[in-house]
Amino acid sequence: MWKTPRPPVFALLLGLAACGPGHPVNPGEHPTTVAGAGEPGVALVRQQLADARKLVTDRNWPEADKALQEIIQAIGFRRLPLELRHEVLVAAGDAAMVQGSWTLAHDYSARLTSLPNADFDDWLRRLKAATAMGDRSDMVSALTVLVQRWPARTVQFPPGSILHIIDVATRTVPDAALPLLQALYDAHWTLKWGIEPSVAWRDLILRLVEKGRLSQAIDVSSHVTDIYMLISMRADRRFDAVVAANAPLFDIDAAARRAFQTYQAAAEKAPDVLELQLNVIEALLRQQRYEAALAACDSILSNIRSTNYPEKLYSDYEAYYHWILNERADLLERVGRWDEAVGQLIAASKLPENHSGNVSQLLNLAHIYCDLDRPREALDVISRITARTSSHGAMQVEKIRLNTASQLGDSLQADRSMQYLETHHADAPDDYEDALIYTNQLDRAAKLLLERLRDRKQRTQALVDVQTYAAPLRTPRQVTYESRWDAVIARPDVRAAIQRVGRIEKYRVEER
Repeated sequence: MWKTPRPPVFALLLGLAACGPGHPVNPGEHPTTVAGAGEPGVALVRQQLADARKLVTDRNWPEADKALQEIIQAIGFRRLPLELRHEVLVAAGDAAMVQGSWTLAHDYSARLTSLPNADFDDWLRRLKAATAMGDRSDMVSALTVLVQRWPARTVQFPPGSILHIIDVATRTVPDAALPLLQALYDAHWTLKWGIEPSVAWRDLILRLVEKGRLSQAIDVSSHVTDIYMLISMRADRRFDAVVAANAPLFDIDAAARRAFQTYQAAAEKAPDVLELQLNVIEALLRQQRYEAALAACDSILSNIRSTNYPEKLYSDYEAYYHWILNERADLLERVGRWDEAVGQLIAASKLPENHSGNVSQLLNLAHIYCDLDRPREALDVISRITARTSSHGAMQVEKIRLNTASQLGDSLQADRSMQYLETHHADAPDDYEDALIYTNQLDRAAKLLLERLRDRKQRTQALVDVQTYAAPLRTPRQVTYESRWDAVIARPDVRAAIQRVGRIEKYRVEER
C-alpha cells in the first residue's frame, strides 16, 4: 500500500446538462430577422474581421482583441448572418486561447456552442477552455455533448483524458456522471488497443443499479475485464445481483488468465510498445510468476542496451522506460533481492518523468528505504524532488516524512506530518490510513476505515483494501505494518461494518 503506482495501465486530459450546453442560450444569438450577405453592414463586418485576423497574424494581441470585441459588442452583431457570427466568435475564441485568456475563451466558446450550426470543433474549444479554467461542471457537460453527438470521434480523445474527466464527474459533479458514462458506453468507447475501460464500466454499473436499471447493468458487466474491478464488485453488496447474473465472469483466477492472454496478444501485435509489454509483466507479477516477469523485463532491457537509438526500437520509450525499471525493482523486492531493487530504483529516479523532473521513482525509492529501516536515505531522496507534485504526491511525501520521523524519534516532525495528512486526508484517504497504521494509531485507523465504509463514494475502494490477497515477500517493517492492518480489520465493529455492506474473500493474486 506504500508504492506510487504508474499511471493507469493505459497512460494518463485534457468536465450539466448532458443533452445541451451548460450555459443558457442567449436568445439574442438567434434573431428573427437576419441581415443579408450583401447589405453594407455585413460587408463592413467582413472587412473588420479581415483586419482583426491580420492583427492576430502579426501577434498584435491588444489591437486584435479590441477589434474583435468591437464586432461582437456592436448592437447589430445579433442581426448578422449566422455563418458570419460563427466566424467572428471562432476567431475571437482562438485568439483568447493562444494568449491563455481562458475565461474569455470560455465565454466565447459558450456563445459559439449556443449557435444552431455549432460543430464538433466548437464544442472541443469549449471543452479545452473549461478544462483550462477549472470549470469542472462544464468540462463534464462539454465532453458529454461531444460523445453524444459525435460518438465515432471519441477515438480522437486520449483515453487518459476521458478517464480524468470521468473521475472529475464522479467526485465533484456526480449527477453528471451517469449521462457521460452512458454516452461513452453507447459509443462503444474503449482504451487503446481495444482494451475495455473497466473502471468506467464499473462506475456505470453502480449508477444503473442505483437507478433500478438492472438488466442494463448486467449487460455492461460483460465489458468489465480488469480483475481488480471484478474483485471490487464481488466485495460490494450493491453489485450482488449483477455478480449473480454473470457468475463465470467473476471467477478471479479465470479472469486473471484472460487478462494475461489479452495483454499478451496485444503486445505481440505491437512489439514496439513498452506500455503493452509492461501490462504483460504486471499481469505476471500479480499472479506471482516472478521469474517469468523478470525474464520479460530483462529481455526488454537487453534489447534497449543493444542499440544506441532505443526510441526507434520502442515508440513510447521516453514515457515508459523508467516504469520498466520501476517494475523490475518491484520484482527484485519480491524475490528478496533488496539491494538490487534499490539500485534499480536509483537508476529509474534519474530519468525524466513526463518531460520534467522525476517524482514517482523518487517516491518509490524513498518508500523502499523506509521499509529497509534506512530513514536518513529516504529523507535525502525526497529532498531531491524538484518537480511539482500532485495532491496525491504531496500526501506521499508527507507520509514518508512521517515514517522517517517515527523511525528517528523526531516527534515534532511526526506531529507536523500527521497534521498535514489529517487536514488533507480527502486527497488520499488510504495514505492517511497508512500513516495511522505506521504510527500504531489503530483506534484512529479503525475509525477512518468505518467512515470509508459508510461513505457511498469511498465504500467500494475500502472494501477492495480489506480483501485477503496473495502475500509477497516482505521486510520486517512491512510485516509489522500488515499485522497491524490485520488487527484493524479483525476488530468486531469493523467486521460487522464490512459484513453489512460487503464481504471479505481470499484471492490468489497480489493486491494492486
